[in-house]
Amino acid sequence: MKVRNISNLPVLLSETAENLGRVEKAVIGDDYKIIYLVMKGHDNKAYLIWQDDFIIGEGSVLISNPASMKSYAHGEELSVYDKKLGDVVFDKEGKELGVVSDFIIKREKKEVWGVEISSGVLKDLLEGRGEVSLPQINWASPCTVLVNQEGSESP
Repeated sequence: MKVRNISNLPVLLSETAENLGRVEKAVIGDDYKIIYLVMKGHDNKAYLIWQDDFIIGEGSVLISNPASMKSYAHGEELSVYDKKLGDVVFDKEGKELGVVSDFIIKREKKEVWGVEISSGVLKDLLEGRGEVSLPQINWASPCTVLVNQEGSESP
């Protein structure tokens, strides 16, 4: 699942399926794991849900207790996701492959599996976006990525 697909998922109470709100964003730490989700409740307030308190499903996020929704009134942090989107990706010979367009998450582990690479609108439409696993990635500088090996796997 891509990080962008987590945004806008409904947050449901697992026992009753009561809709409590929608996910606004996933905050990813420097260890490439989801630290917490930020959600907007039906009361228009922002809430934080820690990684141990939710399950990411195919079409929703489940929590077992509404008390796990903590106030997020003034939270503004920069997730590693925000820092790395748009980084230019090069192969080992220095050929530009594109830019980081998203992170790919293993839902059950709540961690990043790899990155999605956009190579331009036309190529993306004709061939699809590329995916590279995290172990193949070398963050060479604050805004450049080197792919250490050819090929990729599916999460």
